[in-house]
Amino acid sequence: MKISSIKKSNLFYSIIGISFFILIWHLISLNYKPIILPSPIETFKTLFKMLLEKETWGNIFFSFIRLVIGYSLSLFFGVIIGILMGLNEKINKMINPIVVFLQTTPNISWILLAIIWFGLNYKIVVFTIFISIVPIIIINTREGIHSTEKNLLDMARVYNLSKKRKILNIYFPTIRPYVISAGIITIERAWKIGAMAELLSLETGIGAGLYWARNNLETEKIFAWTLILVLAGFLSSKLIKIIFNKNLKKAESN
Repeated sequence: MKISSIKKSNLFYSIIGISFFILIWHLISLNYKPIILPSPIETFKTLFKMLLEKETWGNIFFSFIRLVIGYSLSLFFGVIIGILMGLNEKINKMINPIVVFLQTTPNISWILLAIIWFGLNYKIVVFTIFISIVPIIIINTREGIHSTEKNLLDMARVYNLSKKRKILNIYFPTIRPYVISAGIITIERAWKIGAMAELLSLETGIGAGLYWARNNLETEKIFAWTLILVLAGFLSSKLIKIIFNKNLKKAESN
């Protein structure tokens, strides 16, 4: 089967699945008042109206900027720390307990601590995204280093390659798929974490939109903001995949 026909088949079944979900949602909503469960029609009408408002796009923009900063920091430091842990077993044993601790700490705890440490500003969102995602990047990068083929390392020893050349020519190509995988997985999570932090601390952003919708008992707006959040995460993961794949192709051609 050709790749194009596989993609068409996947799209077809995805549309069927989404349509079925919307149908079930509509049927259930008939038994409740809109304040409890708005219908898909009411939700999409509200979403359309919101997308015509500047305030909505302003909130999406603020969330996006905070996400980019936190996400970029987690990628940068996560890859560096992961490489160090993968190359040096002593460093790995020292830092691994900290990474495990960071990974298992609930996001809500980081948000509350960030409010105490930074006050009510954008740093709460950036910090929470960073501290929640960086352990995943570290672990994936370290595993990538550990999965490097021994044959390549033996050849590097035979030809007396410097550490710098080993990292650039052997380790980087090996860890790239691991970092790409972690990057795609975590970008959607970053949107959710950022929105949660905004909901509890800020007056702008998608999370703030959810907060005011809840306070005003505008359930259809809660659903609309949730759809925006889901769509933002989905599009971001697709964009990250495209960017990483383009870089991968460039690296392979070079």
